[in-house]
Amino acid sequence: MRKVIMPAVCVIALLAGIWSLDAGTPPDVDPVVSGSIRKPADLTGDKLFSVSNVEAQTACAVSRGEKLTNRSMRFAAARGCEQVWPGLSNAATWTETGDGTVVLSNAAGDAILTLAEGDGPAYETVDPSNAMITLNGAD
Repeated sequence: MRKVIMPAVCVIALLAGIWSLDAGTPPDVDPVVSGSIRKPADLTGDKLFSVSNVEAQTACAVSRGEKLTNRSMRFAAARGCEQVWPGLSNAATWTETGDGTVVLSNAAGDAILTLAEGDGPAYETVDPSNAMITLNGAD
């Protein structure tokens, strides 16, 4: 009987020791938290967009705000938009031209990008012609 009890006690002690080593590690949990992404503080507009440069593989957030004139609305770009397209972080107005295109301009009125509605819900650049920029609604 002693030959059975001693190995059983050793096995139980061994399993208890192995189990106690793992007790301090946190469980595997999916770190993704949905619904908690805040709007960047520097974007105060009504409509949010994500701007992507296909060639540079960069993206940033922008917003279109209240009406300034009959065709223009306030426009704001988040920090980091300079990596998407030079001058984009200085864009101040979104102007609808009436022919289906939109011009993003700086405070001096200089055009930075001219966009047209794409096949889907996105806008695509038409000027400058070498810009591979898309603008998708984010909200």
